[in-house]
Amino acid sequence: MDLSEHQRLAVQHAQSILSDAGLSVSDLDYSPTTSTRSLTPTTLNTSPAALSVALLPSTEPSQIVQASNYIPLPACQFTADEISQNAHHVNRQTTVDAIVEHPLGAIMEYPETGSVMGQAIVHIFSISANYITHEFDIPKASFQYLFGDGHGGWENILCHLLRDSTDGKPVKCNRISMFCKGLKACSSNTDTFINATHSYTHQAHISELITLTRAFSPADDSAEHEVFTKTFAFFCGLKVHDCSFRTSTEFTDFNFESDLDDSNIDPNDYERALVTPTAVSSRSPMSCSGNLIMRTDKYNQRFIQCEHCSHADRAHLILWNLQEFNINYLQALLAHDIAAIVIHEECAEHCGYGPLVPCDFVALPVEHKQTCGGNSAGMLECGRLLKWEHDCQSKFDIFVPVNLVAVPRIAIVCCNPHSHPPSAPIKTPPPLVDLFRSLLMNMDWELADATPGHILCNSGFMRGLRTALGWTLDHSPTLANLHPSLANLDHVHRLMYKFHHDKYPMGTSFQGAKLLVDKENELPHHACYVWCAETHTLPGGVDFHLIVCMSPLMSHHLLLACRVSIDTSFKHLHGWQEFEIEAWDNNHMRSLTGARAFINLQSAQAHLVLFCRIFSITSEDTGTPVSFKHIHGSGYESVVADAHMGQGLGLGMFCSELSKNIKTPCIYEPHHKLCDLTPYNHLRRFYRLCIVHFKRNLWPLQSQVSKEVYNAMLSLSSSDAHPNFQRMLSVIRGGSQKAEAWLKDKLQTNKFTLPTLYHPVSFIPEDIWCACQTTTNGNEQAHRNINHDGMHLTLLGGIMRG
Repeated sequence: MDLSEHQRLAVQHAQSILSDAGLSVSDLDYSPTTSTRSLTPTTLNTSPAALSVALLPSTEPSQIVQASNYIPLPACQFTADEISQNAHHVNRQTTVDAIVEHPLGAIMEYPETGSVMGQAIVHIFSISANYITHEFDIPKASFQYLFGDGHGGWENILCHLLRDSTDGKPVKCNRISMFCKGLKACSSNTDTFINATHSYTHQAHISELITLTRAFSPADDSAEHEVFTKTFAFFCGLKVHDCSFRTSTEFTDFNFESDLDDSNIDPNDYERALVTPTAVSSRSPMSCSGNLIMRTDKYNQRFIQCEHCSHADRAHLILWNLQEFNINYLQALLAHDIAAIVIHEECAEHCGYGPLVPCDFVALPVEHKQTCGGNSAGMLECGRLLKWEHDCQSKFDIFVPVNLVAVPRIAIVCCNPHSHPPSAPIKTPPPLVDLFRSLLMNMDWELADATPGHILCNSGFMRGLRTALGWTLDHSPTLANLHPSLANLDHVHRLMYKFHHDKYPMGTSFQGAKLLVDKENELPHHACYVWCAETHTLPGGVDFHLIVCMSPLMSHHLLLACRVSIDTSFKHLHGWQEFEIEAWDNNHMRSLTGARAFINLQSAQAHLVLFCRIFSITSEDTGTPVSFKHIHGSGYESVVADAHMGQGLGLGMFCSELSKNIKTPCIYEPHHKLCDLTPYNHLRRFYRLCIVHFKRNLWPLQSQVSKEVYNAMLSLSSSDAHPNFQRMLSVIRGGSQKAEAWLKDKLQTNKFTLPTLYHPVSFIPEDIWCACQTTTNGNEQAHRNINHDGMHLTLLGGIMRG
């Protein structure tokens, strides 16, 4: 239905009123006067004008986020008339005192229970199928309580609180009964805290316990508090590790005063790092057990040292730079001066901090925490988490219809108050988990390298998070804005690990790449990109892993090129090297990638396999075999690369394979047949070295040789003949040992290097030499995204980033 301008303005005005009241369009289907009292679903007729509200641009949160912010009304007591009509009966024997009916999709984390023993409250939930699993979400999965000690269940029993919408009769249900298992509390809590109970709370109340913006006293952030805490924590660390010096001999008694004279101490002689690989519980019997004492040097500087430290045995612990601590309190702790310790700690307790302040830390029994992370009152050890002193008597009976499709409603009866405070929301409700999953899955291939910290820097993920939250503020939201439990990055990492495994069941390394190849093989030929993920056994029994990535269009570009460059990146992937072949496109004035590959070895044999696979795929895509100008009369005229020996020799070996059956004389050396050329002979006819790499590798020698020698080294890279080539070599040999070793590497070790730099000893024609690129900048261009995408990525992430 098309709306008039007047109607559209009215709809926008209504939308503004709802937004100001904290409501959304979905709340129009919910009426407290009917839904909290009715036990059957209510269907409302919605006009086209009302439906169009949802179609207007809005900054409202998603329905799931709105559902997670749902605050239920307190339970409504049954009236005398309803009781007389048995409307409060669950079955013939069990009754409830109050009822709360929740709207469709509402996320309830802290269901209201009876406020006194024996009181029962029933919650009626309307549910729908999950859009991912297509199964019904049970509201219990969102509860923040831990359940156990169940008494089994009953099947096919009638529940009078749930009725069929067609005939109004009670529905057959499966019943599950269970008790709340309470909390674990710190051993140094107070009686007031341990006797706390609750029956009604909601997310808004709980958030006050965990939000960073809750009110705190000025002493919480005072300088005195900071110094006291650092001093106490430092002393606790010293008590755990002590000296920790390990020795194989017994300690001998000596006169401390005579052995260690303060006036002779030099802080530079003793200052060393505190390295303590083991704690007291696992310390070797041979570890030093000496006491730590505080001393003062002749400059009135305090330091801590082991009592066994002396001029004769200086390996024991000694610590300087104690200026940031409360020296008087630290000295009292080290000397075990009870009177002085009490003065400092009672003063801290009066200000609301320190080890004498009771701890109110709690955790669910399912959490693996064994200690609270703080210190027990009056003790130098972390408080132990113990089972709650009072067993929680809160009981939950869950009635699930046998046919949820026909009756998509669930009744949960909650009896008796909880005998403990409400726990922090450490569990993420399943609907929010699904929302988080969908946000991550929208990252597509970027999920392969996603981490809890990385996703907050991903523009796509953050855009989705802003949309889901209806975020309009200038600063970016955090995961905690979605749900407080997501502030725990370990919890987020666990969820991401599960999603990651669902998307990449074989992982993101080589096995994942092989699975990707299998999926690519199902695509049309023109859409294939990842052609192979293979393992080749090289001479010596070494396994060489190879992944080749190139589209048919890349194959055509590679085959049509005459002058190419090759290079390898070592930083992009973790444990893998990224190899690329580039060619310059004169028509579009840009470099084009002809092939990408990922390898785990850099040997000549590995590169031979690499070139064989790349060019065989090229031939398969184009129907034309690869050719080199010096062998076939057409094809590749030149190849520019760095000075890597394995890369160059591997390409020379590939050319030898191409020409092994060609007995035609070489056009540059007619007395040699092409089949008789060695790999180095082949490289002499088309291979060139990148000048940038050459000069960059030569630069460190500039300060170790004379200017004349350095210039002679640079002059090796030339297209013109030297007037006296042998004299130039003699100048380099006589420069220094490093200069002589450098020249030996160019002439003997890497035999192909000199012809790639000095044209007079190369067989490359002069016009081809001049037309050839002198650098591998095209490849470096292709690698420019490394710093944007990140370094040391997974193999699968590196493949898909292509």
